[in-house]
Amino acid sequence: MKVQRTEQTSIVSGVSPKEKVAEADFKFTLSSKLENAELHDRLNKIMNDIVSQGEKLSKHMDIKDMKKYRELIKDFVNEVVTNSHHFSRENFLDRRGRHRVYGLIKLVDKELDDLAQELMKEEKNGINILAKVDEIKGLLLDMII
Repeated sequence: MKVQRTEQTSIVSGVSPKEKVAEADFKFTLSSKLENAELHDRLNKIMNDIVSQGEKLSKHMDIKDMKKYRELIKDFVNEVVTNSHHFSRENFLDRRGRHRVYGLIKLVDKELDDLAQELMKEEKNGINILAKVDEIKGLLLDMII
């Protein structure tokens, strides 16, 4: 009986598929953390601008300052809403076998929501003033029409 010589197999790649998946997960985690840090920096900058604009508005009521204050609040709320909640749609069958589609809104980042709540508490008076101004503006437009 002759035993044939077998050649040693060479290592194909130094990285196994499991390690490649781990690398991809790490890259995703790292990029999401960087995006999250950038988002928090943007929100903190906008919040500081809102506070300073609110102080300016409380000292001197000016239409120009009010418009800027309103734009800052709109930008802040827009950033928070687009980045703190995630909308998903799920399909289900109910007990009778009918197809149902449920839309779910999940809170992705609780800190963003808390930051928005904190801003609303601090700037409540300014927001109430803006609401009154908008109401008056609407009444004036109704008079014109």
